[in-house]
Amino acid sequence: MRLLPLALALLSLTANAADKRIYSTDSLGNRQYDKPSFTVTDEGRIYETDSIGNKRYDKQSYKIEGNKAVPTDTIGNRQYDKPSFTVTDQGRIYETDSIGNKRYDKQSYKIEDDKIVPTDTIGNRQYNKPSFGIPTK
Repeated sequence: MRLLPLALALLSLTANAADKRIYSTDSLGNRQYDKPSFTVTDEGRIYETDSIGNKRYDKQSYKIEGNKAVPTDTIGNRQYDKPSFTVTDQGRIYETDSIGNKRYDKQSYKIEDDKIVPTDTIGNRQYNKPSFGIPTK
């Protein structure tokens, strides 16, 4: 399951801020400390983060470019052979292929208040899948 690109939703929730964390939550909204969390830096880089806050540089990272999160290698070069993620004006998050087509057959997400929730292909929330919480602090 690809969780990291959901950090792109922070782009639409906060403008210029210090590093922000996004946490995995269960269907009730409880933080899942045993699941990976993600950090969005003020430079627009997205990293998976371990339970004590260390960035996992050995995992896939992303860079925010406009309304997209594009995959990068460990030194920041874009990886064109991997899918990116796009946030629409309606707050929907879609996986996009290497030429920019939205992948409606893949898992999509929606931004609701301070949560990022999984949705089906027509936009209904999927309560049986984990969501992500964005602390407001």
